[in-house]
Amino acid sequence: MIPLFYMHYHGDVSIAYWEYTLAVVYIVVLYLNFARKKNLMIKKAPEYKYYLWGFLAKIFAGLVFSLIYFYYYEGGDTTAFFYSAVAMRNMAVTEPLEYLSQMFGDNTMEAWSRYTLDTARPYQYVFLDDRTFVVLQVTSILAILTFKSYLITTLIIASISFYGIWACYRTFVSYYPQLMDKLAIACLFMPSAVFWGSAILKDTFSFSAVCFWVHAVDEIFYKRRKVFNKSVVLVLSAFIMLMVKPYIFMVMFPATLLWLLYFRVVRIRNMMVKFVLVPLAGVSLVALSIFVLTRMEDMLDKFALDGALETIQTTQQDMVRTESYGSNSFDVGEFDGTWLSVLSKFPVATNAALFRPYLWESRTAVIMMSGLENFWVLGLSVYALFRAGPRFFLRSLVGVPLLLMSMTFALLFAFTVGVTTPNFGALVRFKIPMIPFYISSLYIIIYLAKLKRKRENQGLRFTLDDLRMGTAHLEDDTTVRKKKYAAGRAAARGSGLQPA
Repeated sequence: MIPLFYMHYHGDVSIAYWEYTLAVVYIVVLYLNFARKKNLMIKKAPEYKYYLWGFLAKIFAGLVFSLIYFYYYEGGDTTAFFYSAVAMRNMAVTEPLEYLSQMFGDNTMEAWSRYTLDTARPYQYVFLDDRTFVVLQVTSILAILTFKSYLITTLIIASISFYGIWACYRTFVSYYPQLMDKLAIACLFMPSAVFWGSAILKDTFSFSAVCFWVHAVDEIFYKRRKVFNKSVVLVLSAFIMLMVKPYIFMVMFPATLLWLLYFRVVRIRNMMVKFVLVPLAGVSLVALSIFVLTRMEDMLDKFALDGALETIQTTQQDMVRTESYGSNSFDVGEFDGTWLSVLSKFPVATNAALFRPYLWESRTAVIMMSGLENFWVLGLSVYALFRAGPRFFLRSLVGVPLLLMSMTFALLFAFTVGVTTPNFGALVRFKIPMIPFYISSLYIIIYLAKLKRKRENQGLRFTLDDLRMGTAHLEDDTTVRKKKYAAGRAAARGSGLQPA
């Protein structure tokens, strides 16, 4: 093993040759398992044609990420997480009871002081922080199973996290099966989401959790299938979001309430009743969100409502420091300590999260990749607005509950990340939870606009009221042509003729 770089407490580190061999074996075994699942499911669920490709994308991203951070950057947060988890793994071997105590949440300075030169020590900034300590707890278990292999641990985390993204993809496809290919791009193959969501980072855990959350909400309240199992998934995904990145839950929770409440309000036919209920539902939504988030302030910690403003200011000021985060920063303007000043940054902060860094702002290869993706996202956004028109664009958001939830979460989350993260290196990583929701929303709006134009050209009535639960009940052109062809063949056989 040739040392690649030095890690404090751990000495010279590298990726051993046996790790590459074991990685190949691991990938082959998982490939066969995923291929078998695809072959079993694809006849009744055509979207499974992307099951294997989505898995391979995650595995490839995990490999590339590992190689870049070992051979190019020579370490980073991901290696700090892993080798801190390795120290915990060593503690499990030498002092199992102490390890169990830490696995149940003992990450105090006293617990850290029990580590020795033999076990190596975790990095204090990840061990003492409750948000990062969760990652260490999970990773330490995997470090035991993988014989302290960074590469194999990364691949396992990438594989497990894929299930959340896949569940979210299937949720969107269940509403819009005609957009199976486009939604695969949005959920499974967006480069930055795949790259940053396949590593030993907090982002991997939180990204998968928010996707599982949306899937579980849909299964419980709309599909009403496997309610108990999905309730467990819902609770676990909420727990992961709250423990790792609470601000994601703070944005997703009201967006989910909006999704559930609005769907029931728009189904009311009586305009007088709707006129009364809409503002009442709006007030109830805000009140319930504030009540729940206030009651959870112990878990939210510095992200609790009463301390959120100070957290925004502190985080923004910290990340703009070039000596800590490099020169890839941007300015959203100054805050004067009021919510009004924060909200005034909505346009510039949201734009930054959605579309920046621009190509000319890219300084490194990784940021350049994000710049190319952002250029494409900007083009798709302009195309969706042009294709649908501003009026129908807004009508679609208001008329389709799933779209309303997705775009609400995407825009609010983009604002939250943009206003607190004036650094491109962190921004491209932090924003990945909103990517599948934003891109899926654009594709759905474009499709609805095309469907509207097609219906109107045929002289047929088009209304979004019929599409609140998606377009799964509609037949696409390919299905219609197949049915016509089959009917023609059947008629020809019945008359004794062969179709041309």
